[in-house]
Amino acid sequence: MYRKDILTPLMVLVSKASGVIDNIIKGIPAESDPIVDARDTIWKSAENIICIIWALSETSQEVLRGINNTNIIPFLMSCLIQTCTVPTNTVVSAAQCLHTLTDDNPDVHIHFQQNPQYAQSLLNVINLDENTLSSKEHLLFIKVLCCGILSNLYSVVGLPISKSESMLDLNNYLMPVLIPCLTFDIKKAADEAIENVSEIDNAQCPETTKEHPKYTIPTAENNLNKINVQLMTLQLALEILSKIFLDCFSKDGDDDGWQDESQEDNDMMSTNVKEDNIMEDIIIMGMNQPDEQSKIHPILNTFATIILPKLFTLAYPTHLSFPEQLGPNVLPMPSVAPEITSSLATVHIRTIECINNFLLVMVDNVEDKWWFTQHREDAKQAWTLLFELGNQVTGKGINDPGQENRVKILDALIGCLWTLARGLESCVPVTSDQIRCLFGCYESDVYDTMRVKIIGTLGMIARRQNAIDDNKLIGSFLFNIPSLLKNDKNDSTSPECVIEVLNAIYDIYADKDFDYDEPVFVQGGYLPLLENIVDAIRKMAKSIDKRTSRDLRLRADEAYENLVAFINYKRDERNN
Repeated sequence: MYRKDILTPLMVLVSKASGVIDNIIKGIPAESDPIVDARDTIWKSAENIICIIWALSETSQEVLRGINNTNIIPFLMSCLIQTCTVPTNTVVSAAQCLHTLTDDNPDVHIHFQQNPQYAQSLLNVINLDENTLSSKEHLLFIKVLCCGILSNLYSVVGLPISKSESMLDLNNYLMPVLIPCLTFDIKKAADEAIENVSEIDNAQCPETTKEHPKYTIPTAENNLNKINVQLMTLQLALEILSKIFLDCFSKDGDDDGWQDESQEDNDMMSTNVKEDNIMEDIIIMGMNQPDEQSKIHPILNTFATIILPKLFTLAYPTHLSFPEQLGPNVLPMPSVAPEITSSLATVHIRTIECINNFLLVMVDNVEDKWWFTQHREDAKQAWTLLFELGNQVTGKGINDPGQENRVKILDALIGCLWTLARGLESCVPVTSDQIRCLFGCYESDVYDTMRVKIIGTLGMIARRQNAIDDNKLIGSFLFNIPSLLKNDKNDSTSPECVIEVLNAIYDIYADKDFDYDEPVFVQGGYLPLLENIVDAIRKMAKSIDKRTSRDLRLRADEAYENLVAFINYKRDERNN
């Protein structure tokens, strides 16, 4: 479609539609419209045009560049900011399209730099009274989309309050909208969805028509639509919060001031706050903290004390989050509400990704691993909660047909555990049963990327002192993985897993003074095992094509070279 120059006629339609919409907004009679008798269909036409452009923008960078060269932004903004005049579906489409176009797209950002009033217009939408639209669910969705647009633009758009506005200042406006979204009760929503589906089914069944008349169907369908809009809003809020946190503490940005924000910035958190309970907590947190805590970046404190607990609540699956597990080789029964089930699973995935982003920042970007030292008990509890969550997600198994979302969530959970293990180090509250659970997960039919994360997690756990039995258990498991390469019939062990295992072994047994080195590495005869796999590792590395997998080949060559060096090191270590 793009190569057939679809954008040219589309932009002609945009120009004419803009004229009609502008006349409607200004109260100008229809006789002045650029299209005769256009008002009956203008909003549906505008919505269709926007959806086409939105869909095109997600196809390729070439198409996106073409859209960037059009004058679509003023049209989208005119539809979005007239929330009280323009039909809700058109406003939502415009907001969704703008949210996509502003994501990491400097060419579009220029429009907002040249028109600073756009930022104020978006803030005005965010601050609309909740009774502005008849559908509170759609209004909140629009507000969250505006939060996402402003978040995408924070580095190029100065809010009109001050030229010195920063990401922190912008968040004073976004957080009061985003955080309350996390209080949405997904378990109650799942129950209500089942009730409404049952109402529709009963109304359509001749035997139950008297008790459930057909005129109840539109109400039930409307209720299901409301639930799905609320779940989409929650998904988007989670994505934006995750992005905000990464942007605030990105190593590429100015993260040196994570403890240097002034108390004045904290006080600003109370500005423009209309929600009650949750936002009062944020204000109190910012203003009444002890001296030590008041030095902490407000966004960091907000995530650690308010957002993170809500994320763990949202991460737990409901009885409608996945199709029923009926066993291997059995096609799953379709969900009673497939759209709601898909949305719930996406909420869980986004939630766990948000948790992992928080943990990654705490490990890699924040000085002295602040959360792991100041909130150690919370970090330990997170470890336990993640394993409980993993057991619920796995259920009767993750390899049944139709259970792909279970696998995705479990993959994200393993990533969280790996990051937690890196942060807690010797304080990981792991049990032998949990270690065996990780073994079982590795040996099941999962992605190699998940296996790599499991190996990384086990490698961190094994490095703890005063845990010789755990080290012995993990060591036996890890040394078995590269040993499989010697079996010519076994081709299931990926190079990625072997490389991760070898790197873990080098770190775990790097020093003879570790309390587990003698009883596990030496007495377990692990050095001869390593000597026996040298040729197999070399062959594995040589089998990787440099042209198609250059990075993997370099890592494999490095792992082989390190293996030879490690064997020599361990030999010399015992002789000295």
